[in-house]
Amino acid sequence: MAAARAVRQAAAVSPAPEALVAQLEGLGLARNEALAYLTLLEDEGGQGITGYEVAARSGIPRSAVYTVLRKLETMGAAFAAGTDPVCFVANDPGRWVDQVRKATLARLDEVALGLQRLPARDRPEPVWVLRRYDEVLSRIDGMIRGAEQSIWLSLWPRELELLAPALDGIAGRNLHRVLHSPARVARPPAGFSCWIDDVAGDCTKAGWAHKALVVVDRREALIGGAEPDADNHAVWTPNPSLVDMATNHIILDITLMARTRGEDCDQVVSPMMRPHLQSAGG
Repeated sequence: MAAARAVRQAAAVSPAPEALVAQLEGLGLARNEALAYLTLLEDEGGQGITGYEVAARSGIPRSAVYTVLRKLETMGAAFAAGTDPVCFVANDPGRWVDQVRKATLARLDEVALGLQRLPARDRPEPVWVLRRYDEVLSRIDGMIRGAEQSIWLSLWPRELELLAPALDGIAGRNLHRVLHSPARVARPPAGFSCWIDDVAGDCTKAGWAHKALVVVDRREALIGGAEPDADNHAVWTPNPSLVDMATNHIILDITLMARTRGEDCDQVVSPMMRPHLQSAGG
């Protein structure tokens, strides 16, 4: 009877979402462990289900299902209940994820402490090359979302529009924000001091390849191409010299634009300068 019930229930259970399976795998679960945990969560009875039923519903081989379930027990994702037959119950998802979070943070603290004890070595600052357009935008998105003190941008309207969710996400933060764009922006991002040119009628400027300059917290910069169908060779780096170079390019663009328009940009660019230059400028 149990076998027949398992088969009937398996037919009514929809397959586990692949995206969620992949996310659980990212937490360290094997695929079968992720499938078993999701299957246990789908149990509507609340009293647990047998290993045979888990196998029938999830597609996990019967020969492997109990090993998988015992592994979930050791991970705190499930527990056994009863003896004849033994049934398995999923731990509450929120409680289990919190346990995983605390355990992971504890392990990271141990690793960090161990690495700090290693002898210090001089190492060059890393420079990562980003070639694909989606890689460039993804890195800029992450930089924007991680901003804590300042964000200085030189981007074309096309890229600004694609990055709008990230820019909207930091709208409430107390940041020094500066934007330079070579072309008119339909929806300037909130909170930015915007220095926007207009290439309308200028065939030369309108044909320029899109470039990106992004500096966040004066700690990291992205410099390079931003074209969907090109090998962009953009670089992301925390190298101080390259961060300064990207910053100075943005300052120069704004300063030239301000002079052309007869505007004062000192209050905007002064916080972008190194402290000794700020003093000299004052």
